[in-house]
Amino acid sequence: MIDNTTLYIGIDGGGTKCSAHLFNAELQVLGRGISGPANASRDIKQTFVSMLESVQLALIDAKLSPATIGQLHVAAGLAGAFVPSAKAQLTAWQHPFASFTASTDLTAAGYGAHGAKDGALLIIGTGSSAACIQAGVVTQFGGHGFLLGDKGGGAWLGRSAVISTLEAMDNVITTTELHHKVLQQLSLTTTDSLVQKMLNATSSEFAALAPVVIELAKQNDANAVDLITQASDYLEKLSFRALRNSTFDLVLTGGLAAYFENKFSPALRSRIKQAKNTPERGALHMLPAKLQPRYLLDESLPC
Repeated sequence: MIDNTTLYIGIDGGGTKCSAHLFNAELQVLGRGISGPANASRDIKQTFVSMLESVQLALIDAKLSPATIGQLHVAAGLAGAFVPSAKAQLTAWQHPFASFTASTDLTAAGYGAHGAKDGALLIIGTGSSAACIQAGVVTQFGGHGFLLGDKGGGAWLGRSAVISTLEAMDNVITTTELHHKVLQQLSLTTTDSLVQKMLNATSSEFAALAPVVIELAKQNDANAVDLITQASDYLEKLSFRALRNSTFDLVLTGGLAAYFENKFSPALRSRIKQAKNTPERGALHMLPAKLQPRYLLDESLPC
């Protein structure tokens, strides 16, 4: 039975980190926890580990007993959760909670951004994706995963910088400071060592190079500027696809959102609004109706 003593966890999991917020029935945040990557399609075992760690850290932050984990109703928005194999494994997970519900990080962020009302969303973090939320239905655009998409996200920027560096080392393109900085950060000097190190790199390992691209673009490095231009052009097109045939507001979220907002056209920036709530709180809308906090629809409450 759901009552005023029931506790909830909302999770926002991506390619770099997994964030859990512990809520009471009045939607006050009692504790927070952050752990490692939680991309369900890339590494489901790590995703399970990261979720458990972030929840445990949130309980510690709230000064609650670890045994409380069995009383929690948990809703998780996870990168890659739309992939059928990941969805099946999440459904079959023998979790330690009172209940567990999972969907995509895009769904959780969208519900949080617009208070479960209609609107559009663009996520720019380790990956990238956009969505239109209308009448409770979330329609996703982009976000097809590190290998097949996520253009403009941190992993794409880092991967593109590595490709550019290899081309420069092969004397196919002109070498610039970007290439020197990539090699310096990775402590490498040869093409063979660069290929060996990054051949099986994770999305978060590639994303660690994104700040190098951004910093060199600010210094007008030609190759870095080209990558940022490609990224911002794509992200703007993706945003307008989510906004098509609507008057919806667009909310940006993710670690690179603030940087790219300034790269967008005035027409797109005029549609951008601040998020109403966090993805962690948005995730609670994914709980079955009978398990949702009774205060959830009162979006005047603070995050």
